[in-house]
Amino acid sequence: MQSRRFSALPVIGIVTIVYFIAGKLGLSLAFLYASASPVWPPAGIALAVLLLLGYRIWPAIFVGAFLVNATTAGNLASSLAIAAGNTLEAVCGAWLVNRFAGGTSVFDRPQGVFKFAVAAAVSTIISPFFGVTSLALGGFADWANYGAIWLTWWLGDTTGDLLIAPLIILWSVASKRRWNNSQAVEVGVLLLLLFVLSEAVFGGWLAISARNYPIAFICGPIVIWTAFRFTQRETATGIFILSAIAIWGTLHGFGPFVRETENQSLLALQSWAAVLTITAMALSAGMAERQRAEEALQQQKAVIETANRTKDQFLAMLSHELRTPLTPVISALEGLETEPFPSMRISRSQT
Repeated sequence: MQSRRFSALPVIGIVTIVYFIAGKLGLSLAFLYASASPVWPPAGIALAVLLLLGYRIWPAIFVGAFLVNATTAGNLASSLAIAAGNTLEAVCGAWLVNRFAGGTSVFDRPQGVFKFAVAAAVSTIISPFFGVTSLALGGFADWANYGAIWLTWWLGDTTGDLLIAPLIILWSVASKRRWNNSQAVEVGVLLLLLFVLSEAVFGGWLAISARNYPIAFICGPIVIWTAFRFTQRETATGIFILSAIAIWGTLHGFGPFVRETENQSLLALQSWAAVLTITAMALSAGMAERQRAEEALQQQKAVIETANRTKDQFLAMLSHELRTPLTPVISALEGLETEPFPSMRISRSQT
């Protein structure tokens, strides 16, 4: 036990640093309140790390969350409360996924994807409750804005789980599928099309992208194509790239999700990204499940064909072995059929 504890210390340190950097990046997009961001990657990082490495990594989440909030807003007590909420949220989410959705294999089936989404939505209630309540009690947040801050905090954590956790988990687990040359070219074409369409919608290349038209839907077919043709890993990667470009473009006033304030714009964008993620990941998991079923049928077909060949060989051998000792008997019977009976000979001689 002691050796395991010491071996986990470097991992805890690395996770703490990654969590802190991601937290600072997320809070740079906090426009409604300094500690509440609609874009919160650390939630997905924490959930993925706990699912991959186990619950003993929780100190990294607590320390990272404490450092992020202690250098942002509030005081020592509120920072400790927020860190406790973030840690408890990640532990609860990991427990729900392990208990009801299959752990790290959660994205193998569509049911698992939907269960993961429910676990993310439920577990992320904890952090905003701890965080916003502690800040309001400490006088650092206005009770009148409690609902708006809570919603921003919750949606940021939920989309962080949905976008970041699958990306980390799927790239950490070895994939059984290998690309051939044509598939590698197809992946390159898909990524290029996704980048071009994302820039067309959210990059300001077209004048229409600066207006409030539902042109974001033109990116959907590329994501769906990826989900049908490739694995969950490529689907999660494509959604992440699309989401990153969409966030950048929305903050610069491009795309259909631009609202009166930057926080409202990001809330609308993150809601769309969450729905797209659940849909695409469920489709990709369904295609993977269908492929596994087809492979199982092919294996069963091969087993049945092998059994049929073995049966035919056995019957042929049995027929040969049975025919060999019966050959003299068959010859005698054939001779009796051609020769007349002795009684017939006697009767003819008397006449």
